[in-house]
Amino acid sequence: PKCLDGTYNFTNWSCCNCPVGQRVIEHCTNGNKMNGKCEICERDTYNSEPSDRKTCHRCTSCAQANANLEVEEECTAGRDTKCRCKEDHFCSSESCTICHPCKKCGIGGVKEACTANSDAVCNGNGGAIAGIIILFLVFPGAVVGIIWIASEYFYVDIVPHLPDIARELGWKNARTLALHTGISVVTTESYEMEYRNDAEERTLQLLFKWVEKEGKQASKKLIENLVDMKQKKKATQIRDILLKHSSPSNNPANNC
Repeated sequence: PKCLDGTYNFTNWSCCNCPVGQRVIEHCTNGNKMNGKCEICERDTYNSEPSDRKTCHRCTSCAQANANLEVEEECTAGRDTKCRCKEDHFCSSESCTICHPCKKCGIGGVKEACTANSDAVCNGNGGAIAGIIILFLVFPGAVVGIIWIASEYFYVDIVPHLPDIARELGWKNARTLALHTGISVVTTESYEMEYRNDAEERTLQLLFKWVEKEGKQASKKLIENLVDMKQKKKATQIRDILLKHSSPSNNPANNC
């Protein structure tokens, strides 16, 4: 008989994979690839592919604080949860972990309505720039002025940049940032334990947690907190990462 979902090697035997939605509880023995045992994934866990896994993946939660997500399709034994943006929120990334509030247009009215994948576009004077914050960072022999355009509707979607930011920031600075902004020592230590052999992934996951906490203003707050922490050079480097593909001139707020 054939294994319907392929095989895997265990010691010297070739065993049948468990099907989608199940996990291995006993490997096959005595060269009989059909006599392994599988079990359906427990509630709130899933396996979306046939495999030799003895555990199931934990279902994604759409209820993270400040993420503005809701459940579109419930998790099943064979499929992860599918999340979507809440009403009047959008996300322009392919893989959304945070949704942003849709822009509110002023007297000029709406040119293009907000959708799940794009912000609203306003007519005329729909969105006005609220102000300009100038941060002067002093370096040996030079003064660098960082101009941050602060608008009610201005933002830089930080999520696509987090892998680059994690590499630039490093674990030590990310941990200091988290503690500086109210994330508990217990939380940071849990990431150290879970990703003890991968500092870059540990840093990235902690930054995801931090962005969930800070919400739409995360990009602006990241720069401000780094300056407050006397990490002026890092603030400049990360500002450059944020604005590399998201300059104010290309920001949706300026289409109003």
